[in-house]
Amino acid sequence: MAFFGSRKTNEKDIKQEEVKKPEPRPVEVSTDVIKTPTHDVSVIKNLLKIKANIQGGGSLIIGGEFEGDVAIENTVFIEKGAKFTGSVRAKDVKISGSFEGTIYANGVEVTHSGKLMGNVSCNKAFLGGDINGNVKSADSIEVTKSGNVNTKECKSKNIKIVGSLNGRVVASELLEITSGGSVNGTIITKGIKTEQGGSVVGNIQTYDPNKESMDSSFDSESSTKEPSKLVNISPEEMKKYARKDKKDEVKKIPAEK
Repeated sequence: MAFFGSRKTNEKDIKQEEVKKPEPRPVEVSTDVIKTPTHDVSVIKNLLKIKANIQGGGSLIIGGEFEGDVAIENTVFIEKGAKFTGSVRAKDVKISGSFEGTIYANGVEVTHSGKLMGNVSCNKAFLGGDINGNVKSADSIEVTKSGNVNTKECKSKNIKIVGSLNGRVVASELLEITSGGSVNGTIITKGIKTEQGGSVVGNIQTYDPNKESMDSSFDSESSTKEPSKLVNISPEEMKKYARKDKKDEVKKIPAEK
């Protein structure tokens, strides 16, 4: 009898231990595309105001006010509350503060708190803040949910709109507008893909490689010249393009007959 009693007690203790076992905490996933640098970093702290030109290796974090030109091998990070005026050449540029000037980089990210006024030339761009300027990217541009872009020209192979964009859009391969995304302006693209709830207002024209150069360098003529008139579609006719296909296929913009 003592044997069975001890066995029941042990089973009860095990069940109590299992109930008291804490649940694992959820893993926090960072939404940052370009990670904040942590190694080989130089820092301009938030109390400093500097006017200078900087060139060197490693990464640079700007927390104060800076005016000048920067050439850094790795990442330039402009913190929330910081202000930068000038030009940047770097592998990656991340903006959570205020930037005014010109950027040449591989990757550029403007976070939801970031503000950018000027020109961007890069390979990949993620725009999640307030942008006023021209953006030219060799591979892709994504306007994220918090992104609000006002541009004379936004140009890349593939452009994805989750937030809002006003201005001239040139996509040599595909323009994708997700549910909740909106584009208002002149659209030049080879193909367009929209989800239900996406908004497109303006003229859609087919992309002509002979008329539209995809060179990512800044060209004063390319951002101001009139696009070749191939197809003009009124906002009323836009509905057929702002509808998702049954097979989720990309719509090709027809050329003028």
